[in-house]
Amino acid sequence: MNKRLATALKFLFVAGMMYYVSTLITLDDQLVYRVDQQVAKTEVIDIQGDWRSDPVLFEQGGVQRSEAATRRLPDGTQVDVQPGFLSYLRNLDVAWFTLGVACYLITVMLAGARWWWLLKVNGMNVSLLEALRFTWIGVFFNTVFPGSTGGDVLKALYIMKRCPGHRVEALVSVGVDRILGLGSLALLGAICVLFAVDQFTTIAAGIWGVILGVGALGVVAFSRRLRQLVRLKWLLNRLPSRLRSALQMVDKAIFFYRDQRAVIGVSLFLGMLNHVLSVFAVVCLGIAIGVGMPTFEYFVLVPVINIASAIPIAPNGWGFGEILYGHLFAEHGAQHLTNVADAAAAMRTRGVALSLLYRSVLTAFSCLAGVLVLFEKDRVTKADVEREVARSGDDPGQPAGPGRAS
Repeated sequence: MNKRLATALKFLFVAGMMYYVSTLITLDDQLVYRVDQQVAKTEVIDIQGDWRSDPVLFEQGGVQRSEAATRRLPDGTQVDVQPGFLSYLRNLDVAWFTLGVACYLITVMLAGARWWWLLKVNGMNVSLLEALRFTWIGVFFNTVFPGSTGGDVLKALYIMKRCPGHRVEALVSVGVDRILGLGSLALLGAICVLFAVDQFTTIAAGIWGVILGVGALGVVAFSRRLRQLVRLKWLLNRLPSRLRSALQMVDKAIFFYRDQRAVIGVSLFLGMLNHVLSVFAVVCLGIAIGVGMPTFEYFVLVPVINIASAIPIAPNGWGFGEILYGHLFAEHGAQHLTNVADAAAAMRTRGVALSLLYRSVLTAFSCLAGVLVLFEKDRVTKADVEREVARSGDDPGQPAGPGRAS
């Protein structure tokens, strides 16, 4: 399929999902009338100022009014002021928002430092500053230029130009870094969910099933006897060339890093620390817009959402991430909203607003990172990318030299 057509179809897919998301949330501020906890009617209003104030100032039919956030009429009808989607975003707390943004920036720095260590172990003399710069460039291409060639490939290409003769090691370092990142994210969610298995039964089963499955594959990959038993080398040679070359690189990585247990262990620890800060960034943004979800639930739900969003269904997870935030926050967070009409709908709207705010922060800083591309002296070109993609389909990589993957 033509690349431009594929990219266009991805954007159309995202647009379709975003439209679907818009049908799930409450866009307008409303007065909600409830009788015996059932919604009897709603009236559209326009909240003026912060929706968290009590009483709430709003405009209805051109008339300024001020009402308690929730009140009961003489006939027993309960009236609630319920903010819409834009009211959550308009009234964010600047201090909490700033703290969330700072946490996000630290996570990118930690991710770059972890990758730098993997590069050093692979024998590439790259400075920490260079690794951080290439990490930001990778973030930029992952976010702003979605397509078949992601930021990870661009990072590897920049390292190849910086360290000629280390093609396999560069690709391996990026692959291992991504695997360790996702592994530590899954491990964080798996540990947190243990403290509330009864509340998150389905999520616990899913995330631990993934970890056990990956662990079983890891045992097979590291054990020479099991590899011979399942005839792994024979199976790899029967695969299509492009897939075979990618898996052979992974195989090289496994046998290099199997003797680097300290590196793997510390990288997983740094990855978990990184993801703790990443989740805390979302917590801060959630507090900034007044989501009302307890902190613990974030540490269970956000890792699951981030893992699912990493699947290349939509560019940078747009649309798909909003659906997940809306669904999971409504399912597990509605119970925490007291005296709110249709708590599930309110929490779904807040979850989607949080997802859009978080993704907008990522996109904004990714665009700033694009400045690094403009000032990069030895810039990776489109020809470099096409040459590497073509080579990956024909050549799984040069033989590893002393001290390299083998």
